[in-house]
Amino acid sequence: MNNKEVANLIAQIARIRNVDITYVCETLRTSIIAGLKRRFGAGTEAEVNISPDTGEIKVFLLKKVVERVNNPGQEIALEEAQNIIPGSKLGDVIRVELPLDEIGRVAIRKASDELMLKLREAERDRLFEEYNRKKGEIVTGTIQRIGRDEIIVNLGLIEAVLPNREQLKTDHYRQGLPIKAYVHRVEKTPIGPRVYLSRTHPEFLRKLLMREVPEIKEGVVEIKAIARAPGFRSKIAVASRDEKVDPVGACVGYRKSRIENVIKELSGEKIDIVQWSRDLQVFIARALGPAKVSEILRENDTYVVVVPDSDFSIAIGKKGQNVWLASLLTGTKLEVLKESDYRNRVIMNRAAKFPISELNLEPEVTQKLEAAGMKTAFDLLSASTPDLVKIMGSEAEAVELMKQQIRERVWAG
Repeated sequence: MNNKEVANLIAQIARIRNVDITYVCETLRTSIIAGLKRRFGAGTEAEVNISPDTGEIKVFLLKKVVERVNNPGQEIALEEAQNIIPGSKLGDVIRVELPLDEIGRVAIRKASDELMLKLREAERDRLFEEYNRKKGEIVTGTIQRIGRDEIIVNLGLIEAVLPNREQLKTDHYRQGLPIKAYVHRVEKTPIGPRVYLSRTHPEFLRKLLMREVPEIKEGVVEIKAIARAPGFRSKIAVASRDEKVDPVGACVGYRKSRIENVIKELSGEKIDIVQWSRDLQVFIARALGPAKVSEILRENDTYVVVVPDSDFSIAIGKKGQNVWLASLLTGTKLEVLKESDYRNRVIMNRAAKFPISELNLEPEVTQKLEAAGMKTAFDLLSASTPDLVKIMGSEAEAVELMKQQIRERVWAG
């Protein structure tokens, strides 16, 4: 292999691998030295100079002057050494040029093959670093192949994976179509980086909003929390650092233009945007929208939310989705009650502490109830109407009327 062939090889490798010629020369130099060490032993000391312009390769071995040569790659006879450097003595170390022909065409080719391996490894490392930096960002690619368990997405220099669990159920994928996704994991493998994408991750929604809403990108509007049922419904809590900027209005946009772009990208996923509040009860009421909230009470680690009977199904949502998302968004445990159910629960709790003797019933009725083992209003209200008819000897209508009056009496306190 002459100098011109070497120069062409170096230039070709640099062009194909898109790396600097100097890097190619350095890697080739390292490969040649490694080859010499394999040939002459690990203790071999060598210098290799490569000109990227001319392709000229000069190889020098550092040899010790000895009486008898055992390793020609590391030692040189005294007479031969004196021919190269007059006055050389036993024990001296001299620099001896190794003809390129002696290295051999095969050795050069092997060195270039090793160079290609190192360049491929360097390219894999470079790609890993590049996409590792993109972790947490949105990338756009083309659907290359639709498999049973995953979709392969072509990102240009690399193929990425969109697993089934990270796909939206409402998406319709077709080979060749462009696709946006969130880079949530990058792994280093022997064959190169493996990039995992997601369209269900809450951060995908955050990044889409940042693209559509300049106020978020500028930091004027802050996304405080996100809760997603991917492909179906999401809730987002936002706050403004500027009193003059309405955070909800900024995210929705003029005629809903901004939020509609996000909804379209998410294949119709419904998005509720609510204004965040430091007051947790206010925040919970907003998070349960569009349902109206009558009252919120805290019971241990649970917040009991009372809503009008007509709004109960709205507050719960389809398959409990609305209350579940509100719970995720606010970070609280929520229990939603109808006003009628809440009133009944309060009455029954109070009734347990309300003696029958204080209900202002007829003395004869009170005696009959006490004789039947009833001590509180709770006992009376818990009893069935037929049982009370037997105990009191009254008509069913009269018993029902009495129970209603007792309920009102207990509610009034």
